[in-house]
Amino acid sequence: MKKLSARGQALVLAFGLATAPALAADKNTVVAVVNGNDVRLSQMEELARQLPPSLGQPPYEALLEVAINNELVYQQAKKEKLESDPEVKAALKQAETTLMRQAWMAHRVRAAVSDEAIRARYDQLAQSFVPAEEVHARHILVDSEDAAKALISEINKGADFAELARTRTKDPSGTQSGGDLGYFTQKDMVPDFANAAFALQPGQISKTPVKTQFGWHVIKVEDRRMSSLPPFEQAKPRIGQQLAEQAAQQTLLDLREKAKVKRFGPDGSALPDKPAPAPQQ
Repeated sequence: MKKLSARGQALVLAFGLATAPALAADKNTVVAVVNGNDVRLSQMEELARQLPPSLGQPPYEALLEVAINNELVYQQAKKEKLESDPEVKAALKQAETTLMRQAWMAHRVRAAVSDEAIRARYDQLAQSFVPAEEVHARHILVDSEDAAKALISEINKGADFAELARTRTKDPSGTQSGGDLGYFTQKDMVPDFANAAFALQPGQISKTPVKTQFGWHVIKVEDRRMSSLPPFEQAKPRIGQQLAEQAAQQTLLDLREKAKVKRFGPDGSALPDKPAPAPQQ
């Protein structure tokens, strides 16, 4: 049976880094009694959510032992009255502040991301949507014009563009994607790059290097198309996120408008008043 190492148990004790599948059962089920205190399934579920991805999903028995260890450590900390330690008290206060802030904000923005609100925003976007031409392109970014010319020569002799991008480009994402930029419209890129890309047909590469503020580019166009509005289910998560962000910004603006705030510099001197920033659209 797969076991959770001592290092893994220590990590679960110390960190909350990732989400693991929840355990399917009654969350209030008592899974252990440690010195008279109940350990419930909900506590194991929380541990599962805190597991680093590198540990995978441990078996029930291994996770139960970690929950028991956690309870033993907690009981010992209570025995030693660690909650009275100034650093612990400050950390508990900070944790309470963070949880209260997050819970209140989540409650305030929940109504803004209802299915009805998301559908209404999608319908609004659909009415105003205007198709635009897009190209799907790759690029290789290098430091000099001579280096870019050398790449063009290699490609013209049969070298694979994507493989050259993985090994020669300065663009960090290009080393993984083979220089793939996906589909973009002309306004999505800096003018010199966009003009060169939109002058090419699928399968063509730029005959001469393209200079921008980032360096020298060799560009290959893979495809051209007209943009289209994504279907509702595909657009729903992004629209929901946008609505939540806008609601959070508006909520903060409302709070700031009602609040009396005085600002001070690091030396304690008063700073001039300034208006709260407007919410982003």
